[in-house]
Amino acid sequence: MTPEQRMATLEAKLEQQIKEIDGLRSDVRELVDAWKAAGALVALVKTAAAVVLAVGVIVGAFKFGINGGTK
Repeated sequence: MTPEQRMATLEAKLEQQIKEIDGLRSDVRELVDAWKAAGALVALVKTAAAVVLAVGVIVGAFKFGINGGTK
């Protein structure tokens, strides 16, 4: 194999690897976006759960009395 052929082969392999890296970079960006979206969804669910709990405590306090209810 001549030096020119070896150089051409190496250049072709390098271009192929650059394309693969660009594809991986795109995949990683998508994963990061999905991770951020999942984090936001978890925060939303936790906030909703806290609101439901607070409303439940308030309703329970009015329904059963703040002192635990009297007979």
